[in-house]
Amino acid sequence: MKDEKIVYVAYSPYENQGKVLDFILENFRYVFVFSIGHHNIGRDKVTNKLTIYKNKKKIDEVDLYRFPIPSSLVFLLLPVRSFLNFMQIFVYVYKLKNKYNKLNIYFAVNGFAAWIGVVLKKFGLVEKNVYWVTDYYPINHKSKIITFMRWLYWNFEKQTADSDKLAFHNNRLVRVWKKEGVLSQNYKAILIPIGTGRSTFKKAKRYGKKVILCFLGVLKKTQGLDYIFDSAELLKKEFPNIVVEIIGPGPDRDYFEKRAEETKLECNFYGYVFEKDIDRIISNSTVGIATYVPDPSNVSYYGDPGKIKRYISLGIPVIATKIHEFSYEVEKKEAGILLEYGNSRQLVKAVKSIVGNYDKYCNNAIKLSKKLYYKKIYQPMFSLN
Repeated sequence: MKDEKIVYVAYSPYENQGKVLDFILENFRYVFVFSIGHHNIGRDKVTNKLTIYKNKKKIDEVDLYRFPIPSSLVFLLLPVRSFLNFMQIFVYVYKLKNKYNKLNIYFAVNGFAAWIGVVLKKFGLVEKNVYWVTDYYPINHKSKIITFMRWLYWNFEKQTADSDKLAFHNNRLVRVWKKEGVLSQNYKAILIPIGTGRSTFKKAKRYGKKVILCFLGVLKKTQGLDYIFDSAELLKKEFPNIVVEIIGPGPDRDYFEKRAEETKLECNFYGYVFEKDIDRIISNSTVGIATYVPDPSNVSYYGDPGKIKRYISLGIPVIATKIHEFSYEVEKKEAGILLEYGNSRQLVKAVKSIVGNYDKYCNNAIKLSKKLYYKKIYQPMFSLN
């Protein structure tokens, strides 16, 4: 792959989730990254851009147009924004093809972006398509507008079954595609989970006197932060100096800040922070929190929990709810503890168990993370010969 060229389309700022961009830069001579600013996550300015790399070094960057949408009209105008993104990617890929002669692979991690790749191949602009299937949006929703948009998205995504390679985060996604008739029942799927980085090899730190819980993710109610605040009284009683570090922006930040104030639980809300700062905050924590609300109609139910991978890669044990397939692997390898959502006493007991056997849980987290090292697991996704 060293002399090949690849087009990679991803939502910003998640281009390097699981170190996938690092892997691409290490294995392709020319890399063309389309970063699509999906929504406002607290940075000064959300933009679309094309970044060009040669031999891992950035050689050019082009600002692309981003259609601004008021938050109240996000779903209504989403097709307009998507069409503009499609046109820009098409035009710039056409220009790249003319300048660089051959574009070996088009790689996407989103259904609509992967559909664009199918179109580009039909026009002879890219040679091969790879789609990493990372999520599924259940069509039925209480909002008719959201239901319609999810139905529309799914109809675009189904057409990506013609990609040269499909790779799925987990078996749950494969079962959905088979149930919907997109894949045959005897289809042998390639499973590529989210990888972990080199921080895997750091030695686990020892537990200090203060219990620090860490939450990484988008601040919305489905992520399960309410579980922590509902358990605040018991947590403070058992751990008087407990602190909760909350990393990430989101639509419900004001709501959770109010809950922190009401419960008098000491919390630090960081909002959007850069990669190196995320690792620093997590590394100084005691336990990583991934207490998703159990709801099969939510997109989180079908994905791979990137936050859990981030925690264990830094040797931080995890407390999670029984949602994701990978969570059960965490429990099996004793890198964390799984709970039923909403049981406060169970949460306190889990924290006590981890703190009481901290070295064991930390070292098991690192061992599990090593098995997911990105340089080991991503190669099959890009092998198309």
